[in-house]
Amino acid sequence: MQETAYLPSANNILANSKPFFPFGLYYVDYDSPKNVKNQSRINALTDIAHAGFNTIHTSNSEQLSDDSMMLDKAQKLGVNVIIEGPADPEIMDAFKSKFALIGWNIADDANSRYTPELILTRHNQVKKSNFKYLTYISMFSLKPEVIKRFLHTSDLIGFQSYPISDRSLDSTFYDMKNIVDTSKIYNAAPSIANLQTFRWNEPDSIGNPQREPKFSEVRNMTYQALLGGVKGILYFSYRFENWYLPEHQELWNGLKSLVPEIKMISPILLNGNLNQIDAGFKNILAGIWTNQNQVLAMIVNTSYTETTEVAITVPTNISQAKSTFANRPSGFLIRGDKLSGLIKPLDVHIYSLI
Repeated sequence: MQETAYLPSANNILANSKPFFPFGLYYVDYDSPKNVKNQSRINALTDIAHAGFNTIHTSNSEQLSDDSMMLDKAQKLGVNVIIEGPADPEIMDAFKSKFALIGWNIADDANSRYTPELILTRHNQVKKSNFKYLTYISMFSLKPEVIKRFLHTSDLIGFQSYPISDRSLDSTFYDMKNIVDTSKIYNAAPSIANLQTFRWNEPDSIGNPQREPKFSEVRNMTYQALLGGVKGILYFSYRFENWYLPEHQELWNGLKSLVPEIKMISPILLNGNLNQIDAGFKNILAGIWTNQNQVLAMIVNTSYTETTEVAITVPTNISQAKSTFANRPSGFLIRGDKLSGLIKPLDVHIYSLI
């Protein structure tokens, strides 16, 4: 990994002047025993890197030497790092040669814990010390008037969507579309999806114990977020309190299987124009990206029970739909000016149109 400036453009995050799609996980270890904390974090970083993810979000350590060691390891592994914690000039000066460090989380749960004025002060402090660092906040409000207040306080906005098991699955799409559309109106920061890969400890709204997400739900949420227009995804979380993702092998292995998919389609996600399509069914989300001669179609069924016959209009001169990923749901065909077929519950269909 070479020295690089990570700066947001109007729609994308740039690395070496090229669009970059962050795809990674949170790692939260504030409750980890001090004698194993740094090694546990490096082990997690190594696991995340070997899975192919390109970004980790982690808390700062009490020891600069521990953070320095972690950043050196991340650089060797080719993983970018966002650190949550005090971004004071002394710390940033100590890390100025650590090129894996792309930025600072200056406010978690921003809309419930901080004022925009305080976050903006932190943002300016970071930029004064090193303009190359990105500033990042994470928030969750669904109210456009609240989102608007925080839009210009940081370079990037992470937006949380944790619907399992207390909200409808399709809320992820509407959460992400809301933050992306609001940001575009005010020419603000690119949006990063924070998606659920953990189980809530608290009961749901009617007092029932909650459950962990299934991989079919996480994959569904992932592509919902992309259809919403996000420019990166950070899953929450690899570790958090008593949650440790590798202990949930089906979910962790499934999540790792998304890495080559996102890597394959990220160029058109970043460089293409997204046309969100109303397919005529409440449970169906669809969209088409176009970039020069590339056309990518995506259809998502958010229903747990309904198989739906779908037909969406495609650009002119399209004659063939080729399934983008092997061993994933497929079967749609071009019929006239339509991409049509059956999509089963929770399935995601992705096609290259030629």
